[in-house]
Amino acid sequence: MSKPLVSIIMPAYNTEKYIESAMQSVIGQTYKEWELLIVDDCSTDHTKRIIQKISKSDCRIKPIFSNSNSGSPAKAKNKALPLVKGNYVAFLDSDDMWFKDKLMKQIPLMESNTQYGLTYTGGYLIDESGDKINTFLPKHGCGNILSKMLRHYEINNQSVVIRKEALQVIGGLFDEDIVVGEDYNLFMNVLAKYKTCHVNEHLIKYRVHQNSITNSGNIDLSYGTLKTLKELNIKYKIKRRYPLHYLIGWLKAIRFKLI
Repeated sequence: MSKPLVSIIMPAYNTEKYIESAMQSVIGQTYKEWELLIVDDCSTDHTKRIIQKISKSDCRIKPIFSNSNSGSPAKAKNKALPLVKGNYVAFLDSDDMWFKDKLMKQIPLMESNTQYGLTYTGGYLIDESGDKINTFLPKHGCGNILSKMLRHYEINNQSVVIRKEALQVIGGLFDEDIVVGEDYNLFMNVLAKYKTCHVNEHLIKYRVHQNSITNSGNIDLSYGTLKTLKELNIKYKIKRRYPLHYLIGWLKAIRFKLI
């Protein structure tokens, strides 16, 4: 019996220092049924050259080269989403990495539990040199956990595997108005309609460095969260259903706005 295909989307912009490691962490997966769609957002360094070189050695890697910089991770990822062929979709930024058993741990879990719209994992925070600086593991249980995520959101974008059907049900694309937090917006909409679960293991390496978009002083870190809370309240009345959890999420977003 053939295994389901996983479509991995990797946005890339000027990450020549890291992108080869990111790509190799996909190539090295023990789960082999995948395609990697890399969207180079008009990089000005050697990122494009590295993508071209490595993709020639593996037909599962499918580069997409933009003619101009979109300025938004959401726009870059949305270029790839309509092209995915897999039953599942995963995301990996070009400066982060997966451990080799990541997909092998998540896909069987989702295959045997069709009610899960997405799954996620724990991981390590690493610095520019790849040294571990912190760790994180999921704390919520499995099931309908939207209220818990309102209070304490714990999903790292790089750790997610999402069912393609769930993506299609909620609209299938990232909100391009959101520069930081587009993943929060998409995943919270999935959590509002589906159960979820996690693999309680460190299966990703999430890199923290000065060039990441979240470290830009010009980005309003609260906008994506506040917009998402407003949308969820309109669609699902979450302020009435989970008043305390909603208030905690809103206050956390306002704190970022004031920093």
